[in-house]
Amino acid sequence: SASLLLSSCGTDPHRIDPNGTEGLTTVYDINDKDWQMAAESCINKMLNSGMLDRNDGRRTILAITGITNKTSSHVDTAILTNKIREAVLQSGKAMTTTAWTGTGGSEDPATRNVRNLANDPLFDHRTVKEQGTAIAPDMSIAGEITQVMAQQGRYDESTFYFHITLTDLKTGLAVWEGQSEVQKQGKRSVFGN
Repeated sequence: SASLLLSSCGTDPHRIDPNGTEGLTTVYDINDKDWQMAAESCINKMLNSGMLDRNDGRRTILAITGITNKTSSHVDTAILTNKIREAVLQSGKAMTTTAWTGTGGSEDPATRNVRNLANDPLFDHRTVKEQGTAIAPDMSIAGEITQVMAQQGRYDESTFYFHITLTDLKTGLAVWEGQSEVQKQGKRSVFGN
């Protein structure tokens, strides 16, 4: 009977829709649903702003320089930057560079490293990519996640702010900024956790 009692205290593991809103909710930590929803909101605002539109027939090239986590929660910001890059590419409004630019973010060293194969006898030198052919970015996306916490009585509240800035790399000027918020509240038990 003890094993029956213990098994009735929990729930069986089950799968949830990764694109849905079901998932664990905590007050003081940010979870993947929180930043997924906020990131999508910010990126959609940016894509609809018209700031990536060009009149010369080519798409804007973006460097995603990274997201800084200024919260007390562990956030894998690489997943977040990958979601941003995916949304930008799927929109068809811009392309992103993954060539190493020294700015962090989603960088792939292969673009630079493959050019060092010119002196490697293993490779056909006619197929080695030439120096001076990688395309530099026109704009960059940077962002940060911050958190504000409050308590009143037994109520705890956290607000997470997702802020993204789009910078014109020719002028260094911010040409668009957007923010999305996730606010969560919970009531502590009289008996503690």
